[in-house]
Amino acid sequence: MVTNITQEAKAKWAEAIATKDPERKLRLLKEFYSSFPKHKGTEKLEMSIKRQIKNLEEEIESRKSKKTGSTLNIWSVKKEGILQVALVGKIDLIIKLFKEMTNIDVKLHQVLTSPVKGIFKSMNIKMQIILAPLDDRISEDKIDKMISIARNADAIIIYSNTKDYTEKVIEYFNSRNIDITKNKLNAEIEYTPHGGIRIVGRSNNINERDAIEFLQSYKIKNAIIKITNDATMDDLEDAIFGRIAKKAVIMDSSIFKNKEDLMIQLIKRLGFIRVFTKKIGSEPEEEPLVLEYGSRVYHLAEIIHKDFAKYFKHARIWRDGSLIRAGKDFMLNDMDVIELHT
Repeated sequence: MVTNITQEAKAKWAEAIATKDPERKLRLLKEFYSSFPKHKGTEKLEMSIKRQIKNLEEEIESRKSKKTGSTLNIWSVKKEGILQVALVGKIDLIIKLFKEMTNIDVKLHQVLTSPVKGIFKSMNIKMQIILAPLDDRISEDKIDKMISIARNADAIIIYSNTKDYTEKVIEYFNSRNIDITKNKLNAEIEYTPHGGIRIVGRSNNINERDAIEFLQSYKIKNAIIKITNDATMDDLEDAIFGRIAKKAVIMDSSIFKNKEDLMIQLIKRLGFIRVFTKKIGSEPEEEPLVLEYGSRVYHLAEIIHKDFAKYFKHARIWRDGSLIRAGKDFMLNDMDVIELHT
């Protein structure tokens, strides 16, 4: 159900998302929260705004602390390796799995005092694993920090042996405006500096004129709106309020046969592919690049160097024993070997 908040509240929200100043944004978010009526239809929105307010308060405090040199944000984890993956589960279980994956032995208190990270290596792939336990024994403040780690990672592994725990984890993320049940939401908004409101895709549940008027009621003037066939106005409003989707895979204790098998499963089930690049006249690189499923040649060119994308001519691709000459829009498959020509 669309929340039907007042025009006054919508104006406050528009101001809040437009400003770059954290302290002003915090003040406007608090005013926005106070300006709309609270009822069953706004419960999800209320929780989301409370989280945003809390995160902003912590960000402002952290900035003040940095100026005085008193502390650093220890919960911010720099990416290492090709992929950064958050390992979510009950504390004891994921500590055990983490050791099997990384050969690092950690204690309970270490997990709760700062991020614990390690590298999972197999098949010439280096995947950074960060422990992010979600457990009844953890305080609400720590749960927020663990979910923040998972939000910023490339993907999430949920290590669960029961349906009840899996549902609880999904709710943990849902209450923080993150959907881990799908890789892509039914509606997504990309804000642009100009060009008006453009809608990409079509849904039987959304009239384009109504959608544009709805967005304009939130003072949104320039944006690209991507919708699926199943998108509703509720999905559109969720996108306005910052709801995101995150790649996640649910696995149980049967997953760990050996490291090679686990790496293959993770790459496949998280929706990634492995590709190998080669220079002209040379053998393919031993270490693959990991790309999202559906990536095309130009995605690879952009990752390697902006000049490869700018001066791209064609690509030679070795796939299943065949050699293919491909253009920039050619879709890549797992285990392709690619030679770029400029």
